[in-house]
Amino acid sequence: MKKGNRVATAIIISIMVAAMILSSFNMRPVVAQTTVPRNETVWGAGFGMNTGSYQPWNVGANQGWTTYLMYEPMFGTNVATGEIISWLGDSIEWLDDDTIQITLRSDLHWTSIGSNLVSNTTAITTDDVIFSFEILQQTGQLGSLVQRIGDVSTAFEKVSDTVLNVHILPAYAESSEVYRQLTYGFLMFPEAVWSDINATYSGDLSTFTNDWQDTEMVPAKWRVASGMYLPYFHDATSTIGEVNDNWWGVDDTDFGRLPEPNYFGYTSYSSNELALLAMEGGDLDWDGNYLAGLSEVKVDFPNIVTYFDDLPFFPDKSPVMLVPNHKNYPLNQSWLHKAMAKVLNYSDMSAVSSGYLKDPSPMLIPADDESARVLLNDTIEAKYAIEYNVAEAIAILETYCTFDEGVWWTKEGVTPSDPIQHYPLQEWNYASNSTAPYTILDFMGWTDVNAMDSVAAQAFSSLLNIQTQVEFISGWGTVQVRMNNYNFDLANMVMSGQINMNMYERYFQMFSPDSASAGGGVNAPLGGWYNQTFIDNIELLDTFPAGSAGQWAVANEMQEILGQEMPVIPLAGHADWQIYSTTYWTNWPNSVTNPMLPSSPFAGTTQNANLLAIVFGLEATGATTPPPPGGDYTLLIVGAGIAILAIAVVVVIFKRKS
Repeated sequence: MKKGNRVATAIIISIMVAAMILSSFNMRPVVAQTTVPRNETVWGAGFGMNTGSYQPWNVGANQGWTTYLMYEPMFGTNVATGEIISWLGDSIEWLDDDTIQITLRSDLHWTSIGSNLVSNTTAITTDDVIFSFEILQQTGQLGSLVQRIGDVSTAFEKVSDTVLNVHILPAYAESSEVYRQLTYGFLMFPEAVWSDINATYSGDLSTFTNDWQDTEMVPAKWRVASGMYLPYFHDATSTIGEVNDNWWGVDDTDFGRLPEPNYFGYTSYSSNELALLAMEGGDLDWDGNYLAGLSEVKVDFPNIVTYFDDLPFFPDKSPVMLVPNHKNYPLNQSWLHKAMAKVLNYSDMSAVSSGYLKDPSPMLIPADDESARVLLNDTIEAKYAIEYNVAEAIAILETYCTFDEGVWWTKEGVTPSDPIQHYPLQEWNYASNSTAPYTILDFMGWTDVNAMDSVAAQAFSSLLNIQTQVEFISGWGTVQVRMNNYNFDLANMVMSGQINMNMYERYFQMFSPDSASAGGGVNAPLGGWYNQTFIDNIELLDTFPAGSAGQWAVANEMQEILGQEMPVIPLAGHADWQIYSTTYWTNWPNSVTNPMLPSSPFAGTTQNANLLAIVFGLEATGATTPPPPGGDYTLLIVGAGIAILAIAVVVVIFKRKS
């Protein structure tokens, strides 16, 4: 492709992404239609939820964000260090090879808004914990944990009101996965209430919302929870929790007080940029959206804070990858994946995405998640790392293909007896003898991923002559149907799930055919990839004691398989976009108290303890009025970010050599 055409293509890509950004500026942020004191309220954004659902388990949109503050977990995990965060649980330890003992804090109690419980000091006991796990099993939330402990009702043994033992099946003695799942942060809920709900809505709990404000649906006796905040208000876009004056932590030796914010609210915005406008205008304190050009915005708006002062600003939490359709040849060939990966210049791609990306691991394990990387062999990871090298990529293609009239054709077919011996490295219509680009499925509105995929498609097209385009899809369900029906060429996947999972659980979710039973992602094994040894090893990995030589041997074999076969194309180490304002609240996690801002505390029960710890640590600044609004100047700042995006794309293209 000529340089002029490359520049034109780059500008088109930039305009395409910029158009998605600018299209939102005719809309103002939506705020809750109720009045709460601004300087007493923490407002957050960046996570979808059902505003009227106070369901204490994670069933997609049926769980509301406020749930994470009104119910509490036993434990949580700091993904940067692997440190266990104690919440309702005081301790967790191995008694012997097949028994884990959990001890609750003393003097825990539920708060009753209605009349179900005798008083507001009804104790939280191991009966509630065991009952909660039974309901979690009933609603399919425990996943592979049940496979390792057997029936929940017999695996959980009540020793006393504050002590319980968890018995593990013999095949999984000393299972690191059982221990880890017990510290995931599953929410605990009162047996007295939910046994009644379960009897009333038997078999339909997954759709029950328990909306406390719906007085016709939810009787007063069901309004019982334990957390620092209880439901106060919700409308179509916002939800607010009010501090629970009767919280048990007021008298606890570790806490001894209520959190300072009297209210904690969450609001949805129609675009990332509107969230930034709200933060600049003092309407938002904490945001988990991706914001292009944040480096430049920080210079002019110092009240917007990112965790690190220097790049990279954010922790890496999940792999971004291009998933090939393994049902189609030659898209299912590892040599093609490696050739395509070698023309992805991650340094330039990071610049396009505001500099927050990290070199992707071929093992698909985030660099900052120490807990997940316990079994990762750094030598194997380095052995299979893909470096940017266009010449080597072309050499790979020349080994397996011939180039004829602008199209690469494979030297061999799917099998030696294949009647069509040669296949093109792009879509081909044999009836009309016409070519069409490969298509990358992408999610409309994921502006960082949209930019990365656009650059990747341009690299494949201009540097490898494998014509590729991006198809932006609105709605996760549409992409899910396309992938499950194998109606795609390449698909962008950001695999986060329950993010503080170890290597076993990550691979189980991404590649096991049974991953749906553990809350797995779309179309697992991804893109139809299947390797029997790898699948067997996923299960075998957790039959060895944690850290043993046997476990290491299995993990190493799995990593060798991933490196050799390369079933997906690593695109980037995806960062977690968490920014916050210090206008009204300070003491957000920092390098003194926490080595990493916890990733996605909004995104699931696994991080609930992190969210609670952050909320509890906030301190009021005393401010009573918001900062001056950004106004038109904001548009100039965002426009500058878009211009930088366009320039970066052009730089990326000019740096590459055909």
